[in-house]
Amino acid sequence: MKNQVKLIALTLLILLGSLLPQYSSAFSYKSKDPVVIEVTARQKTIEEALTAVKMVLLQKKFISANGVQKNSLNAIRTTMSKADYFVADATAAQADGKIKVTITFVKVGTGFLNLKKVAEEVKAELEK
Repeated sequence: MKNQVKLIALTLLILLGSLLPQYSSAFSYKSKDPVVIEVTARQKTIEEALTAVKMVLLQKKFISANGVQKNSLNAIRTTMSKADYFVADATAAQADGKIKVTITFVKVGTGFLNLKKVAEEVKAELEK
């Protein structure tokens, strides 16, 4: 009788172990593929362009993480959970007399924000 209980317990343990890898991704907080947009800024300087990006991101509830740097900006949007947050990293460079701003959006966690839609809205606002 003891051997049968051990055998059943071992079988259940093996079965459970084989099923867990399939469902473990549903519970893990991995980052999703980033969404990248590139915009040619209307502003004359890199600082003005990044300030414009910061203002648009503020409208989308992103908060600047460390302010406008020399040629970059980082912003975060949270869902009041440390496991769910969204990051926007913007970099600006001057080429051929124009300022190009590249913004990378990354989702970490299980949040329901559609980053592709947010990226398109930010791009449309910056190109106005």
